[in-house]
Amino acid sequence: MSEATKPSRQQKWSDAHPQERWAHSALRSALRRGLVEKKPFEVCGDDKADAHHPDYDRPMLVRWLCRKHHKEEHRKLKEASNART
Repeated sequence: MSEATKPSRQQKWSDAHPQERWAHSALRSALRRGLVEKKPFEVCGDDKADAHHPDYDRPMLVRWLCRKHHKEEHRKLKEASNART
């Protein structure tokens, strides 16, 4: 990356979170290979569900959440983390 080009927000996140990046990549590979089945959102049944990793050390263990609830889950985790510090 040249000095004139600033890294994107996604690239900054990726560089700062190698374990999370690895878990996402491992899950994508498992989905492509048919080792993991994408499921609908566990509450409302929306087919457009995101995989949420409660534990990045276990990349195949995911909860399927709609985008709204996935973002909400990360907000709650961030707030809990900030409360502990």
